[in-house]
Amino acid sequence: MAYDKGRKIEQGIWRLKGDSGYLADISHTDQVTGQRIRERTTFHRLDLAREWRQTRRADALRGEIRRVKKQPKAVRFDELATEYLETWSKLKKKPSSYTRDTVSLKALGATFGKRLIKTITQRDVEGHIARRLAEGRTPATTNRELCCLKNMLKKAVEWKYLEANPTADVHQSREFPPEYDFLTKAELERLLEVCNPHLKTLLILAANTGARKSKLLNLEWRDVSFDRGKNGMITIREPKNSETRYIPMNHGVRAALLEHPKRIVKGRVSPYVFTRSDGAPFRNIDRAYKASLERAGITRRITFHDLRRTFASHLVMKGVDLSSVAKLGGWKTLQMVTRYAHLAPDHLQSAVDVLDEPSVKMSQAHGA
Repeated sequence: MAYDKGRKIEQGIWRLKGDSGYLADISHTDQVTGQRIRERTTFHRLDLAREWRQTRRADALRGEIRRVKKQPKAVRFDELATEYLETWSKLKKKPSSYTRDTVSLKALGATFGKRLIKTITQRDVEGHIARRLAEGRTPATTNRELCCLKNMLKKAVEWKYLEANPTADVHQSREFPPEYDFLTKAELERLLEVCNPHLKTLLILAANTGARKSKLLNLEWRDVSFDRGKNGMITIREPKNSETRYIPMNHGVRAALLEHPKRIVKGRVSPYVFTRSDGAPFRNIDRAYKASLERAGITRRITFHDLRRTFASHLVMKGVDLSSVAKLGGWKTLQMVTRYAHLAPDHLQSAVDVLDEPSVKMSQAHGA
């Protein structure tokens, strides 16, 4: 509040204009934070103003006056979840990550609902995880929910809704590598024989490049270069994190794309490789894929993502090192492809066979 000090009576005390009372003022340093604190208030009598100022100065010298910390805004969990999804996750993350956050926050919302976030404790979070595991959810699912909650409450601290993140010391559950399946060479050949032409090209690319379904369905002709490298190159773009990955084509991929027709709509070529009749990219090929598996006589559950595993598995069985497999498939770490190591028995056998070979020094010593 602004005061019209008027005439100064003495150090730190003024007579307000209009004879409406007295203003007392004190300025001191917080002995803990080092911040400069200034206080002022009004009185209708001069003796009261002097008494207040004398008392406050004594309190300041004893370190009994501290700056009152502004309390964070009271925000409900559901309000924060909506803000986080719309102003952060949707704008900053990949569409798949945004979808994952949406699913996670739906489960978290069932636990925390309209509760104020400042009342959520570490014990509450650990209780949510325990309940979800008891319901039969996998550690992978609860870990995704925990990561989402950690990130959201971290933003709440940055947005001044919280003073501290209650999930900071909550640890993820141990995950066990899931079992995976892949197509044999013969099964893949049968599958390609029975599917329609558009799906056939898509499956050839999936099994020979390791690219994810979303990337292939959004593949554009501008990202297909037949003049780079031995057989050509496919560019996979990641607009969210500005990363670009280049996948070399083998002969099968090159031949399939050269034969693949371009969609012409209203006299213009659609920019997408795999399109509907209106030139827009396919969004769901699951029904056609499942029908092709049935016609090929493949009765076990093989998802489209298993074609990515087929790509990695066949590379490893051909003796390709895990580092190259990780780079070709876009896996961030070697740990993500170590599950395929058992498919290279010859490679592992040759590694341990080294121990059977006599060392050069021992041979020389025996020769001497």
